[in-house]
Amino acid sequence: MKLNKQTDYALRILIYAASVSDDRLLSIQEVTDIYNLSRNHMMKIVHRMGQLGYLMTLRGKGGGICLGKKPVDINIGQLVRDMENSLNVVDCEDHQCRLVSACELKKILTEAMSEFMAVLDRYTLADLVKNRAELIPLLGLGT
Repeated sequence: MKLNKQTDYALRILIYAASVSDDRLLSIQEVTDIYNLSRNHMMKIVHRMGQLGYLMTLRGKGGGICLGKKPVDINIGQLVRDMENSLNVVDCEDHQCRLVSACELKKILTEAMSEFMAVLDRYTLADLVKNRAELIPLLGLGT
């Protein structure tokens, strides 16, 4: 399975926010610059993550973003479920496939997706930043 860009960016935003040593607010521009991402796309993702409680967002002068929960309380599997439009590996019904009623492939792919999500469910954001000392220089936070 390939994660969509929204989920990929959401994970990157959370990793960056969890790697910051203090509780300061991060600007959207700061995160956009670090990852060289589209500001418009980043704004949409940050807004969605704020709605879901992963980020706290403050608008206006002196505003910014920070984690909305402790890293240990942000489950990676749940984040993926929240950010992905669909977890179906194939869309058999959309293509009116002749094999739908007897297809074993769909069963196998559904099982594989369940296993994939079960692995993600075992991890939190805290697990993704446990190597913080290595992440800090890569994210330009040590200067």
